[in-house]
Amino acid sequence: ILLREVQALTLHRGRYTTSRRTAAVPQLQCTGGSAGCSHVPEVVQCYNKGWDGYDVQWQCKADLKNTYRFGQIEVSCEGYDYPDDPYILRGSCSLLFRLELTEGGERRAKSSGSFGSGYYQSGKDSSDSGAGAIVVIVLLALAFGVYKLFLSNQQPQESFGDSGGFARPFWQSQQAPPPPGFKSSFT
Repeated sequence: ILLREVQALTLHRGRYTTSRRTAAVPQLQCTGGSAGCSHVPEVVQCYNKGWDGYDVQWQCKADLKNTYRFGQIEVSCEGYDYPDDPYILRGSCSLLFRLELTEGGERRAKSSGSFGSGYYQSGKDSSDSGAGAIVVIVLLALAFGVYKLFLSNQQPQESFGDSGGFARPFWQSQQAPPPPGFKSSFT
C-alpha cells in the first residue's frame, strides 16, 4: 500500500504490528510526558492530513479524559522492500506518543498535590526529602564533633609523673599557666 494513500489508521493497545522484514512492535507505544504512561487509551485513530513532500502529516484522536492530550506523536510504518520504501506493509504501522496533562489536568494535579500515580509531583518531593536528610546528617555530625571536642576530654585521666602518688585530672597536669581569670580555689 502506498503510504500517502492511507487515509486512516486504527491502532489498539496490547496488539502488535504485522511484520515482514523486522520484528513486530506494539501498535501503541507511550514514551512518557507530563501525564506519564498509566492512562494509555484502548484505541487511537490517526488521520492523514496531507503530504509535506517528505512524509504524511497525521492527526491522532482517542477517547481520553479532558485532563489528558497527545503531545509529540510519530507514526512509523515498515517499508515493504526497504526502510524508506514509499510502499508499506499493511498493518505494520505503530504510534509513538507522549501523553501530556491539559491545563485543567495541571490545575487538578497542583490542587490535589498528586495526580494518579503521583508522577507529576514525584520529582519535587524526592529532592526535598533528600536535601532534608543531608541537612540532618550534617547537623548530627557537627553535634558529635562538638561533643567529642569539648565534653569527652573533661573526664579525669591518670597521669604518671611528679604527682606524689596521687592521680590528678589530665587538665591539672599541664605545664602551662592557667588562663587569665582562673581561680584555683574553684577547682
